Amino acid sequence: MTQIAEITEHDIRKSLIERATAYAARAKTSFSAMGIAAVGDSKFLGRVQNANIGFNIKTYQKMVEWLDEAERKLQQETAA
Repeated sequence: MTQIAEITEHDIRKSLIERATAYAARAKTSFSAMGIAAVGDSKFLGRVQNANIGFNIKTYQKMVEWLDEAERKLQQETAA
C-alpha cells in the first residue's frame, strides 16, 4: 500500500512564503506590492506568515497563480 504524505497547514504557509520571498528578491518588490497585484490585499502574505491568522484558500490559489505568471514573465525578461 502506498503511503501518502500529509500536507499540513504549516507546509502550505511555508511553501508560499519561501516562493514569495525568492520572487520578491529577484523582482526587487515587496510582499505588500505582490499582494495588491495578485489579490488586491497588501496584507495577504503577512497573514500567511502569521500562523495565528487564517486565510482563504481561494485567495491563496489566486496568489499562487499570480506567482506562476509573474515568475514566467521575470524569467523571460532576464533571458532576453
